[in-house]
Amino acid sequence: MWLRPFTNTHARGRPLPLRDLRLAVGFFAGCLILYVLGGPRVMGGDLPVWQAVLPVLVLCTATAFRSTVPLVAVAVGTLTVSVQMAAGGGLGPLLVYTDLLYAAALYGAPWLCRVLQFGTIAATLAATIALVLLGDRSEGVTTGVLIALVLISPVWTAVLIRNHKERADAERQRAAQIDRLAELDRKTVLQTERTRMARELHDLVANHLSAIAIHSSAVLSLTEAQREKDGTAEEDPVLQALSVIRENSVQGLAEMRRMVVLLRSDRGVADDWDRPQLNALGALVEQARPAADAAALTLHTDLPETFPEVSSVIEVTAYRIVQEALTNVLKHASAGRVRICCEAGGEQLTISVDSPLARPDGRARQRPVEQLMTGAGAGLAGMSERAALVGGSFDAGPDRTAPGRWRVRAVLPLAQNT
Repeated sequence: MWLRPFTNTHARGRPLPLRDLRLAVGFFAGCLILYVLGGPRVMGGDLPVWQAVLPVLVLCTATAFRSTVPLVAVAVGTLTVSVQMAAGGGLGPLLVYTDLLYAAALYGAPWLCRVLQFGTIAATLAATIALVLLGDRSEGVTTGVLIALVLISPVWTAVLIRNHKERADAERQRAAQIDRLAELDRKTVLQTERTRMARELHDLVANHLSAIAIHSSAVLSLTEAQREKDGTAEEDPVLQALSVIRENSVQGLAEMRRMVVLLRSDRGVADDWDRPQLNALGALVEQARPAADAAALTLHTDLPETFPEVSSVIEVTAYRIVQEALTNVLKHASAGRVRICCEAGGEQLTISVDSPLARPDGRARQRPVEQLMTGAGAGLAGMSERAALVGGSFDAGPDRTAPGRWRVRAVLPLAQNT
């Protein structure tokens, strides 16, 4: 706890302690090589072995803590070098001390960096003036330059590197802040667009579906009351079709409202959204059967009793593809047999809808409704896009193995993340 004010407060550029230890060992080995080759001579005179090695050992020990406690390391180094210079000096300790000054200015607290900047300048000037006044002027100036190289150069080199790192950190923080603001703007624009789409869906489509459901319900209620009054038990096929229209409009209105809620929500997917399921494919076919009977179409299903557990994305994709395929069949196919097949095997789910080709005149049955729709082939494009989004494949066209037939086939992967 007592060392906390003296520890490194510079967040970035801090070497690992193992690197400092290696540097200390390298310095110690280098100083020993200098002593063996030429002897420790700087200020004149020879030094005993212990007197030359002991300061180096202290300085190298301080080097091992140069990045963790830079103030303590440079203080120990300053005291050791001062004693060493008074005793006769040595080149090795000076070299180690320059690294301690560099590390203290780079990794130390900001106030320590400022103290070292002005302190080394003041110490250099004081030593130079003292040498000039007390000794030879030329030798004093030369010694002052050497002192400046030892004290000022490592400190100001560290200051330049430190300022560069601080500017780099500031730029990184600024870039991160700009990215956050851009992401916030993107989310705001996206949510605004989703809200606008929800409003348009509610005001345009949902209102029309509500009108269809209300009017069909009113007609059915009046007809039911008239039948009870007349005592008739037979049900008119037109009323059956009207009942299917009401049921589909109510279901479409419910799904439209859920879609509006989903668009207005700030979540990616609403957890409580009542999504279509594979088990509901049978009910979907039964719902389309009255309209198929009226169009002289016979629906045959080949669905498994139990479907495998798949992700919600695959369930929605499979359900919508079958739903759109049935819509196209009821709209375009000529009289005949329609087969809806769903097979789950291996790692894929295969869906196919086989139907007779379109009517000879090439027109759809519900021409007034088709005229209200924009974009021919939008249903096929939508099914293809749904299959591609989950990593599956889609194919629609005349069945080459059965002339006169149209086949819609989709292969979806079972392993799909939600």
